[in-house]
Amino acid sequence: MIPFRVRDTSLSIALNRRLLRSMLSMFLLGLGACANTVSDAASTKPARETATNSFADESENVIVSFDEPFLFTYLSWEKQARVENGRAIIRGEGVSPKGGGGGNIVRDMTGAARLCPALRVKIGPKNTLKTLRLMLADDTNAENDDSKKRSATFEFPLPTSQTNDFVLIYARGGATLDKPNAIGAAGTVNVAKVRQWQLQGDWGGDGAVDVEVDEIRMMEPDAAARKAQAEATMREKETAERLLREKSALQEKYGTRSARSPKVVEVYRVAPDILAVGIQAGKVIPGRYEPYVKRDDDITRKNGEDLILIRGGKEIGWLVGKKQDGLVYYEQFSGDPLLDDATEKVSTYVVVSEKGAVLNPVAVWRKSKPTDQCQPSQILAMRHVVYLKMPSPLVAGEKYTLRFAKEMNVSEAQTGFTLSDSTTRSEAVHVPQIGFRTDDPSKIGFISIWLGTGGAYEYAKPPVFRVVDVKTGVAKMTGTSVLVKGKDATDKLWQGKAQNYQKTAVYHLDFTALNQPGTYRIVVEGVGCSYPFSIGRDTWKKAFVTQMRGLYNNRSGVALGPPYTAFNRPRSMYPGVDTEVFETTYNVVDGEKGEAGVALSNGSTGKPVPEAWGGYHDAGDFNPRRATHMKVTMAHLELLDVFPDYFAPIKLNIPARPGIPDVLTEALFELELFRRLQKPDGGVPYGIESNGDPSAHEVSWKQNRDSYVTAPDPHASWYYAGVAAKAAKLLAKYDPKLAATYKASAMKAMEWAERDYSKRKANGGADKIKWEMTDARNYSALLLYDLTGEKRWHDLFLENTSLEIEGASLFRYGTAVQRDAAFLYAILAPSRKPDATLKARAVAGLKQQADSALNYASGNAFRLTTSDPGKPMFIGFWSTPDAIELCRAHFLTGDKKYLAGAVQACAFAAGGNPSNITYTTGVGANPVKHPFHIDSRATGQAPPDGITVYGNFDWPNWPDQQWALWPMQYSLGPNCKPNAYEWPVPEAYFDIYFYPATNEFTVDAWTPNVYVWGYLAARR
Repeated sequence: MIPFRVRDTSLSIALNRRLLRSMLSMFLLGLGACANTVSDAASTKPARETATNSFADESENVIVSFDEPFLFTYLSWEKQARVENGRAIIRGEGVSPKGGGGGNIVRDMTGAARLCPALRVKIGPKNTLKTLRLMLADDTNAENDDSKKRSATFEFPLPTSQTNDFVLIYARGGATLDKPNAIGAAGTVNVAKVRQWQLQGDWGGDGAVDVEVDEIRMMEPDAAARKAQAEATMREKETAERLLREKSALQEKYGTRSARSPKVVEVYRVAPDILAVGIQAGKVIPGRYEPYVKRDDDITRKNGEDLILIRGGKEIGWLVGKKQDGLVYYEQFSGDPLLDDATEKVSTYVVVSEKGAVLNPVAVWRKSKPTDQCQPSQILAMRHVVYLKMPSPLVAGEKYTLRFAKEMNVSEAQTGFTLSDSTTRSEAVHVPQIGFRTDDPSKIGFISIWLGTGGAYEYAKPPVFRVVDVKTGVAKMTGTSVLVKGKDATDKLWQGKAQNYQKTAVYHLDFTALNQPGTYRIVVEGVGCSYPFSIGRDTWKKAFVTQMRGLYNNRSGVALGPPYTAFNRPRSMYPGVDTEVFETTYNVVDGEKGEAGVALSNGSTGKPVPEAWGGYHDAGDFNPRRATHMKVTMAHLELLDVFPDYFAPIKLNIPARPGIPDVLTEALFELELFRRLQKPDGGVPYGIESNGDPSAHEVSWKQNRDSYVTAPDPHASWYYAGVAAKAAKLLAKYDPKLAATYKASAMKAMEWAERDYSKRKANGGADKIKWEMTDARNYSALLLYDLTGEKRWHDLFLENTSLEIEGASLFRYGTAVQRDAAFLYAILAPSRKPDATLKARAVAGLKQQADSALNYASGNAFRLTTSDPGKPMFIGFWSTPDAIELCRAHFLTGDKKYLAGAVQACAFAAGGNPSNITYTTGVGANPVKHPFHIDSRATGQAPPDGITVYGNFDWPNWPDQQWALWPMQYSLGPNCKPNAYEWPVPEAYFDIYFYPATNEFTVDAWTPNVYVWGYLAARR
């Protein structure tokens, strides 16, 4: 495998982070389908004027005639792209190259397979779109499995200036239906079953699109297209010849074994007769940060907003900070790539037993994925696994030698190994590495193996397993695995669609009966064992504390380091020292929520805000601090409220506040930022933000950009009021004076928001208040009622509570999501005299949500849960357990089925997954290694504990999300084996720093871990 080097990073990582965050608040609630129908009125197609470039008349070759509206549009084209008078009109406010739209068709285009797609376009004066794309998809899979569908994409280079009339354009290079410009992950479209078309932008910037498209059809290539086809054929021939030359050169360069050669790091089994060989190719040598001291020979060059330092004629790093007085050194790469040809030949490998028997593999398969990525060179360190199908099962306990042919460029000619089921770890055995409480009502592990180029695997019979004490080697229980999904069976996950997400068989290993404390491994006969895990009273507590430590390690405005954390970071984002912070008139209710961009600086008053420090760094970078971060704060406050005796004594190793529990102290650190920002009249700003994100190497204490405190708005004020009210209630026991301060602050914030809301309703501006904002109003009113007992707050709560309607769902995305308020109502103290009917509805509604989650779990092999079937499977879906409602239902009812469901929901993220990783640093035996955390990466430190990354991305169901998939296209796709798009989604997590959609995080996305892990620790 050749290390990959990006030559042109035209897709801005900052842009992708911005797009990601703008979607995050929706995903935390659970977003359904993104595509929206945009026009209800079909249009009548006018007679087309006669022109020399008109289409032929064969109607069977028509792809789209635009006699119906778009069925769906998305991103910037949503509700803007439309059909009028038989033409697609792609223009309007905010329409940019980042969007698309399309519809369904039924076409057998077999007779047009060798024709060229062509369209006529008219370019308006404002257009910046350079390439219009047409994608055709088929329906070849009876189970509607998107990962098996095939597609063809055609690129149409557009005129660079306005056209007065429609002009005919053929697909780039004279591409034909059977030889498109690009194909889908599962291959090109089945021309006999074309079922969908899409027009897409090219994601090239944020400029305007001003394009009209007439009928799209297949045509015989003209002279220019035929010439392009001939040139493409010649290029293909030249490319094949070049690849042969390059292969020979690579063999010459890397074919000799040396200290830089790839290293065999493990040998294990995944089945009795399948040997796995783990090979590591290359490693990244971390960079570092230091204050910059100028030398005489130093020169610099600009690269966009970056300033690169050149010393001794060599680029060595980036200068950072407004004064360019910090230096972040480039990372370095060490090691040679693994050469493909020899790796994939059966004849390369020979296994010799200690008795002299020579065993020749009968088949060889492979999978390769990155373990790190060097910055800025983008070279990937790779972990390769070679699977050797042996002629018969290998014998446990016997010594073997694996010999490699000289063409195999690993550092050793041979390696010895002894297989022991009890001590040789196998990637096929997955276990939740957090472990379990002794009385957890469900304890399960998993067996599954996808063989990469070898595909799915199902054992001849369910393997036998035992659970072994790590210290003594004694088996504490035995059992037989249960096949829960065959290798060709499907799961039902997103929207209930049946797909073969795992692409292999999955087995459960149930050891619920084991309740003896200890440290264990699961041992599978003829396969190997798992990572270690514990059973004991404090397993969930340790995980909870680690996730809470992530909040401390993301504190802004203070220095971090011993004795509280091993992660060293100077004070960051402190006004007047590390950054400048000003007021702005922009507010997120009347502007664009969350990501204001240039509107922040345009609205600057120039007034400094010295109180604007604290809170949490939003993510791997650090510029936003937002009121919605308090979602995670509310989670640990609710736990302290419900289980005060358990959580009050817990120590988080954070700077203490005398007499106040650490769990409450951590919440106060976040709350105090917004109390400092609160205006004298009570209004609370949404947060602090800069106009643009930092670069991927810019440390938080050397920021280039100014920051801005947004103007107060009702949403932020409602949100803050509720969290402050909860804190005031809990503080009353520990610090009555501070409790009174927060009570008064909460009341002022709520009253300000109500006054603002009343003004908006009076002047017609209430349409800016979205449904999720009124949910915050509803919940905060109830929190104030819980705090004060004042009837006015209960009355306000009743204005839009779902509990007023018999049987109304507590989760209605786009209307009302009121599960938090329902739980609070269900546990209101008798002194608050809750309405019995509303309380019963609250309990019933939460049970319904929990039952929905259990139903979702029953449809998938790894027992992932969510009460929202339309929740997208990314941004935390795989890395955190969506099981809060299961915990609440268990608390209210005591029904163990809900507790068992919550425990099972944690398994995947805790290591019970095909990658055998935990998605939280510091948790388990094998946590993620390279989260997108700039401050640690730029300083060469290990990432701090408690960072939970977003996790896997469901690309088969969301294949057009360029903001998320650009690393798949440009880096992972060509370097993984098989291609990254062919990996099963549950295994397609790539632990590389420079992949924000999977390896970044936001602190509010950690809410499920804090709540569920905390609940499982404390529950009775």
